[in-house]
Amino acid sequence: MFATSIILMFLFATTSCNEPSLIGADVIDTDRPDVLSTDTLTLFSSSVEDDSIRTYNGLNLLTTYLCGVLEDPIFGKSTSEINAELRVAGSVPDTTFFQNISTGLTELDSVVFILEYDTTKFFGNNITQQDISVYLLDESMDNRETYYSDDNFLAGDLLVTETINPSQFDTLTIIGGDTVLTPPIMKLVLSGADAQAHPLFSDILFKDFSSYQYYESDTSLLQVLNGVKVLVENSTPTKDLMMAFKLSASSVSGMFLHYHSPTDTSFYRFRFTSNGAQMTSFEHDHAGSPVEPFIDGIADETDGEEYIFIQGMQGLNGKIRIPYTSGLQNPIINQAQLKLTIATMVPGDVTFYRDNPLEQLFLSKKNAEGDLIIIADLNTAIEVGSLTGFFGGNLVEKTENNIVINTYTMNISEHLQDMINGVETSDEIFISTASKAQSANRSIIFGTGHPTYAPKLNVTYTINQ
Repeated sequence: MFATSIILMFLFATTSCNEPSLIGADVIDTDRPDVLSTDTLTLFSSSVEDDSIRTYNGLNLLTTYLCGVLEDPIFGKSTSEINAELRVAGSVPDTTFFQNISTGLTELDSVVFILEYDTTKFFGNNITQQDISVYLLDESMDNRETYYSDDNFLAGDLLVTETINPSQFDTLTIIGGDTVLTPPIMKLVLSGADAQAHPLFSDILFKDFSSYQYYESDTSLLQVLNGVKVLVENSTPTKDLMMAFKLSASSVSGMFLHYHSPTDTSFYRFRFTSNGAQMTSFEHDHAGSPVEPFIDGIADETDGEEYIFIQGMQGLNGKIRIPYTSGLQNPIINQAQLKLTIATMVPGDVTFYRDNPLEQLFLSKKNAEGDLIIIADLNTAIEVGSLTGFFGGNLVEKTENNIVINTYTMNISEHLQDMINGVETSDEIFISTASKAQSANRSIIFGTGHPTYAPKLNVTYTINQ
């Protein structure tokens, strides 16, 4: 399982369109007779299915939550659902509000479920209509637990469902101080008699004076409302969009109860907060897709020779093996850079997906428990606060021989030295993306079988006398 807490540390990181200047490159004197270099180390490449990744921990909340059904022409079908608790919104309505419910003087007009879009994280065709539904959870969540992307929660009664076009979003005006915000939102409405007849409201939240307790504390509310599940119904036509939503306390997301009385028209909001559990569940189906034959399930390094496939969510990771390092003659590694090149003209690919690859790659290794953890060079980059300067991994466009290519270059100097010294006993390195749980993008990389743009490990070293 990838250490999501490490991923989240990089939410602040920005990518650069410049070639990474990795630390140490400017102090290596390649004219010295004892400084050697090579780019001919044997590499094997493949693509591997990822284990579950962490999508909830109370100390490290996601900033965006993916939701949708994405049928990628290369990677196959990916599905993401949101499971989240709702909490009370602060001030409890006055007692007259509940007394008027009991006497029928306060009437529920509608229930409006709002999710604030994070349009910067959309991936796919945003003009495709989406059949989106909100269900009540049939089992409880626990904000003290850690949840992973293969965890899921049973859906109970349907709350509301609508067909929407994400490109034609609503807005909600927020005024605070001198600031006026109109964030894009998805609005699902349960109106009139439908709202009044729904058991959650007719029997619990809008029943009579006894409803008071559910507005008073989260503890009482969670006894009758476990939370909600938000999903795109898996139906025709083909879906090709992964949407993204903000559930933070500062967002406008929540469930709004609109009501009126003889003297008042208002609403009450149950909202998502940092105290509530909220996570995404992912599923990936590669069956019958072009990527399926390349997936390495039996440690067969001939798989993926032509391409390496890397995807966000719980999607595929790339794998590089460096099986032979003995030819380096007892080296002290000055610098080792792994260079990967984006594949072009992949048969069957779609322009939008190809033109929006992952902006940042990470490298990991497996620990003794078999979990993925970042390599030493990336950990150092975290410590010094220089991701692209010390590690690299950002997408770079450049021209070679009058051909525009896109590459990722990553520093693995410390990791390679540890492999040579026997500190690292495995020859495998795994390639994934930053903030994987919050990205649906993907990249296709040329594999070791490509005659021109195969992965290269450029090593500069001195011989340890």
